[in-house]
Amino acid sequence: MKKFDIKSIPLVPVITGGLALVAVIAVVIIFVSSSGGAGLYITDVSGSVSITNADNTSVNGSSGDALAKGDIISVGDNSSCKITYKGKKNSDNNYIIAAPNTQIVINGDFDGGDESEIYLNRGALICNLSEEDKSDITVRTANSMVYPADTVSKIEYFTDGFEAYTDVHTFMGNSSILLYDNQGNPVNNKEVLIEKRSGRVTVNDLGPEFAYLNIEFPLEELTAFDLARLIEIAMYIDNFPYTTDELKAVYDSKNQTAEIVTESSTSLTTEIQNPEPIVTESTGTSPIVIEPPSTAVTTKPQTTTTTAATTTEPVTTTTEEELEDDDSDDALLMVVINIDGEETIQEVEYGGSAEKPSVPEIPGKRFIGWDKSFDNITEDTVITALFEDTEESKVYHNVTIVVADKSTVVKVEHGTAAPLPDTVNIEGYIFKGWDKDYTNITSDTIITAILESTQNTFTVTFMISGIPYTQTVMKNGAAIPPFTPTTDINGNEFVGWDKSYINITEDTVVTAIFGQAEYTVTFVVDGLSYPVKVKSGEDAIPPITPVIDSQGRTFVGWDGNYIAVTSDLTINAIFV
Repeated sequence: MKKFDIKSIPLVPVITGGLALVAVIAVVIIFVSSSGGAGLYITDVSGSVSITNADNTSVNGSSGDALAKGDIISVGDNSSCKITYKGKKNSDNNYIIAAPNTQIVINGDFDGGDESEIYLNRGALICNLSEEDKSDITVRTANSMVYPADTVSKIEYFTDGFEAYTDVHTFMGNSSILLYDNQGNPVNNKEVLIEKRSGRVTVNDLGPEFAYLNIEFPLEELTAFDLARLIEIAMYIDNFPYTTDELKAVYDSKNQTAEIVTESSTSLTTEIQNPEPIVTESTGTSPIVIEPPSTAVTTKPQTTTTTAATTTEPVTTTTEEELEDDDSDDALLMVVINIDGEETIQEVEYGGSAEKPSVPEIPGKRFIGWDKSFDNITEDTVITALFEDTEESKVYHNVTIVVADKSTVVKVEHGTAAPLPDTVNIEGYIFKGWDKDYTNITSDTIITAILESTQNTFTVTFMISGIPYTQTVMKNGAAIPPFTPTTDINGNEFVGWDKSYINITEDTVVTAIFGQAEYTVTFVVDGLSYPVKVKSGEDAIPPITPVIDSQGRTFVGWDGNYIAVTSDLTINAIFV
């Protein structure tokens, strides 16, 4: 038999309407073959989830399914699924939850190397990527790319008429956002979205822009589904900026109900059951009461790499005393050997010795020993190889520190923290922090102090054909153009303003842009609109080329001509 240390197995909170925290009946441990390599997997499914492969075949999504480049995951009403990236670090604590009515496309290979992306076509994702991994997942929408690494964040993409929005909420850590035009080209530098702030990307006649960025948001604006996911995450992560009591209080106000869900399975497919709840007392202060969310919450699988075939084993709630008393000759203990993030597993008899690997060799590092003994194994054990950097292997990066209009460059060793002060004193400004994490520098980077002006009013100057029109605007207020021009002195048509004039936080000059007449060609794909701006007489370029629609029908072409455009057009994708 196998012995497991139940103290090392994380318990997933089960949501209930009772007066105490409900314990998990079973925890599924998934053993993934080391030969399988890195990849993206579905690790939990609730309700209806389908996967459309690159060859246009569709299957029902289930726990354990590996995802490939080109796969489209569609989540139905009252459904959800968890997507886990098993990279070199192989951490189950890094995962993404797809909310109901969400569709995402797998764009990357997820091979454990460079960062890879998923495309959010519609719906919302809760990204729990709070642990640093060997490579990052990025989330792309039609108008932006979001970098949620080392954060807990929500990303939502939706359309309203001819306008498309990407909303991002960062609960923990600092996300960053890069805007993209309809041709897939970046239009600005990455903007940082700091902890407990939200941002909105919208599209207007000038293309994508930030409707707002780094605005505080109330928890009340989140859905019950979001709150239930955050309650689960808050119980795993140290120093999460919201307490479970805070989240629970807002969740209660939603007056939602849902089923109690546990997992028990003998294969990679998760079986969703409705057992009687097991009530346990919470430790510490008063019991934590979690009202049911609108969809099921499943247990969190723990992933381990081994050379055996892929299997799953349910772990029952055997007491720790029973495990300690089990000293039979056939009892086997699990020894995990960790070498620079790569893990192998051995099963060792109680009191026996694990097999010590040969001396590991890591480029640029010197092996100095193991952190535990391989002999007299009496409990499940993780043995980690210890290394130190060799002097010739040390790498340094240039870190440019920007404070107001001054900058300085310092050399920082790879993987260490930049020497930044806890506060900055600039007359007329309040220091709000730094725009990105500086505790683990891995490349040349620019880190800027976030300064908030104490000034209450600012001057906004509208420049129209070289003539200034000035007005005074309250801090965080919006300016009003003096008028909307039609043409400039040369007869060129007005096409918009060069920057936003809402949420003013500094003196700003907004200039009118004049140019050749443009028309809007709106490509409609599976009910979603993708407007493209085209100059008069030029050809429009479809922003996407679909493969199939949500009903599984194949794309065969467009229903109109978008060559040499001379008027606004609507072009529909045809599926058969």
